[in-house]
Amino acid sequence: MTSRVEFEAALRESEKLAAVGRLASSIAHEINNPLSSVMNLLYIAQNSENLAEIKEHLAVADKEMQRVKLIASQSLRFYKQSTKPNAVKCSELINSVLDIHKSRFLNAQVMVERRERSAQSIVCMESEIRQVLNNLISNAVDAMHGKGGRLLIRSREATDWRTGARGVMMTIADSGTGISPDIIKHIYQAFFTTKGIGGTGLGLWISSEIVERHHGRLLVRSRQGNGQAGTVFELFLPFQGLSS
Repeated sequence: MTSRVEFEAALRESEKLAAVGRLASSIAHEINNPLSSVMNLLYIAQNSENLAEIKEHLAVADKEMQRVKLIASQSLRFYKQSTKPNAVKCSELINSVLDIHKSRFLNAQVMVERRERSAQSIVCMESEIRQVLNNLISNAVDAMHGKGGRLLIRSREATDWRTGARGVMMTIADSGTGISPDIIKHIYQAFFTTKGIGGTGLGLWISSEIVERHHGRLLVRSRQGNGQAGTVFELFLPFQGLSS
């Protein structure tokens, strides 16, 4: 039993390192675009004698640098280790993930649609819930790779019918290829992956453990077929999932 606990702990750390690596790659792409724009704008401004034109270019450059600042700020918070749970709004958690993947959405031709109707905070370990959301959203984009599609992210207040606890339901729905019933049976198992060497098979396993520790639930339904394919994950977290 001790060996199994130690092995599972090592797996969690391994997946965390892998997730940080994937995040670093996304951040590099997100920062590279605005920095390239800033360099071009500064070059044009330096070689222009039109004051109005220079001011216009510098204003755009400043806007691009604000984008870099936002990405850096979100990145620092993303895997910041908390010593205790704290209250945070769903919109803040969702924003921190979407901001880091904007270029990826654009390159994958994924249109993001948001419908948020929950303003109340939940008590949670921020970095852990961000990890769950990042995994679900990344998987959704992967499912639409090569053909583009629609990513719907929705939040609303809800009740867990099993416990009667009030909380927030976050929905991540994609218009990808869908998941077959045979595969859905195994998606929360460690090392199970459909991504070949590109996947660790640990993301959803760890995500389900995190959600369980927060006394929440993570449900999935999917459909395959022309014009009707797609997958929906529903993440329920109680308002007081963990004691602050």
